[in-house]
Amino acid sequence: MAIQDFNAPGFSLRQLQYAVAVVDTGSFVAAAARCGVSQPSLSAQVAKLERVLGVQIFIRGARGVLLSSAGEQLMALFRHALKVGTEIEIAALTMQDPHAIPLRIAVIPTVAPYLVPAFTRAMSGKMGPRIHWLELQTAVAEEAIATGKVDAILIADPPTDSGLLDRQFGWDPFMLILPRGYVAPPTIPSAWLKDKPLLLLDDGHCLREHTLSLCSLPEGMQTPFRATSLGTMVQMVAAGFGISVIPTMAVDVETGRADLEVRPLDEHEVGRTLRLAYSTSHPLARQMDDAADHLQLLMPEMSENSQLNHQD
Repeated sequence: MAIQDFNAPGFSLRQLQYAVAVVDTGSFVAAAARCGVSQPSLSAQVAKLERVLGVQIFIRGARGVLLSSAGEQLMALFRHALKVGTEIEIAALTMQDPHAIPLRIAVIPTVAPYLVPAFTRAMSGKMGPRIHWLELQTAVAEEAIATGKVDAILIADPPTDSGLLDRQFGWDPFMLILPRGYVAPPTIPSAWLKDKPLLLLDDGHCLREHTLSLCSLPEGMQTPFRATSLGTMVQMVAAGFGISVIPTMAVDVETGRADLEVRPLDEHEVGRTLRLAYSTSHPLARQMDDAADHLQLLMPEMSENSQLNHQD
C-alpha cells in the first residue's frame, strides 16, 4: 500500500486565534491585548495567514476593521478548528488525570449558597471533579453555555436548548415561611395560599415563576415588595411584609436568624427538580456525568436534614 504524502497546512492555530480575536474585539489593538502580544506582531501573523490562504480576510480602513466576504465564510471554520484543537488538548490532559481540567458550571442564585458549600464539603478529600462555580440567573446561564463561557448549567427548569442533556439529579421540595404567630394550619394546602399576601423574588428568578404557578395567584394578591435574594425575602417575611415559599435546601441557612415559622405544604409534589445541563459531545462530558452523580448522592441528605430540623 502506497503511503500518501501528508500535506501540512501552512498556517498555525495561533494565527487562527489572532484572526478570531480581531473579529471578537473589533480591532487589531484590542485583539493584541487580549492575546498578550504586541499589535505589530499580531498584524504580521494575520497578514501571513492571508498570504498562505490566498484571500483577504480583513478590510482595513479609516473606519476600522471589517470582515471581507471570504473572511465571513472562513471564520466559522477558524472557530471550529480552534475548538477541535482545545478538545485535543483537553483529551490528552484528562488521559493523564481525569480531573485535571476544572469544570466551569453556572448555578442559579437560589441554589448556589446552599448546594455549592455542601458539595464542596462532601467532596473534601475525595477524588472527583474540580469545579469553578459561577452564579447566574437562568437566562444568563443559558446564554453562557451557548457561547462557551461555561461547560454546564445547574438550573431548576428544563434547558431551552434541546441539544443539551438534561441530567436531573435531585428533588427540592418547597416549604412555607410565615411571620411568628401567623394563623395557619400545621400543613399548608396550596389552595390556602390563594388569598394570602405573597412576597416574591424579583423578575428573572425561576423560583418566582414556580411560586406563582403553585399558588395560581391573582395579580392583586402579590405584595408590592420584591426581594433580590432569598435572604432578603426571609427577613421581610419575618418583619411582617407577607408570607412566602422557600426551597427546602435554603431553610436551615436562611431561617436560623429570622423570627418566623416554617410549615410544610401538604402536596408531595410541590417543589423543583434540579438538573445539570450540558452537551454530551463536550470533551469533559464524562467529568460532568461524575459531578451529577455526586450531586445526586448529596441531595437526599440535604433535604432530609432540613425537613427533620423543622418538623413540629
